[in-house]
Formats: sequence, structure tokens, C-alpha cells
Amino acid sequence: MSETPEAPEPIEEETQIEEATGENTETIEAEDTSEEQASSETSDELLSEEQVDELESVEFPEASFDMLLMQHHTQAMLAMGMIPDPATGQVIKNKSAAKFHIDMLGIIQERTKGNLNQGEEEALNGVLHNLRMMFVEVNK
Repeated sequence: MSETPEAPEPIEEETQIEEATGENTETIEAEDTSEEQASSETSDELLSEEQVDELESVEFPEASFDMLLMQHHTQAMLAMGMIPDPATGQVIKNKSAAKFHIDMLGIIQERTKGNLNQGEEEALNGVLHNLRMMFVEVNK
């Protein structure tokens, strides 16, 4: 094994600040003020307690194979521009995101072959077939 070079010793900031002239000290104080302004602007963008409570109270459906299929199906449909984004109402096409979600379903199909019940297999095959056909149509 090769030896790793020693890391340089850390610079002691206190020494640099003590040696700074009055002009440099003013610059440091101005930087601190701008950092305080940036952090206060960031805190304005944070969610209110009421919004956080509302998000925490959202109940999710029970995790299931059908929900997994539906999640990838919905994301692929959004990415193909087939349905508007619920948050913005805008239709945005993202070919690589659509392909990703379709490919993920393809991997699920490949890796679960022989381990699904008939209903799960039919659902997966149907969703995957429909998405692939839509993807071809959208990208003509």
C-alpha cells in the first residue's frame, strides 16, 4: 500500500483575525451581516408550523405491489406530459424521466418473474405495455 501524504496543518483563523487591520475587520463584519440576511431569507422560505402539521397528518395508503405500479405509472405519465403536474398545473415533458420510470417497471417485471400471482402479473404487464406504447407515440 502507498502512504497517503500528510494533510497540511489547519490555518488558525483566530490568529488571522487578530492580525487583520481595521479595514479587513470591517469587511469581515460586512460578510457576517450578509450571512445573517441570507439565513433570515431562508427562514422565510421554511414551512410554517401549521403547514408542517398538515403535511405530517397526511395519511398514506397501505404499501402494496399495486401502489408501486401506480407510483411509477403516474410518474411516467407526468414525464410524458400526459397529465399536468398537480403542484403547478403545468404540462412538462421529460423524456429521460419517463424512460426511467418505464425502465424501472421493466426491471420489476424481470426480477419478479415467477414470483407474482396472476393478478399482479397481469397488472404489471398491462401497465408496462400501455406505458411503452404511449412512450413510442409521444416521441414520434
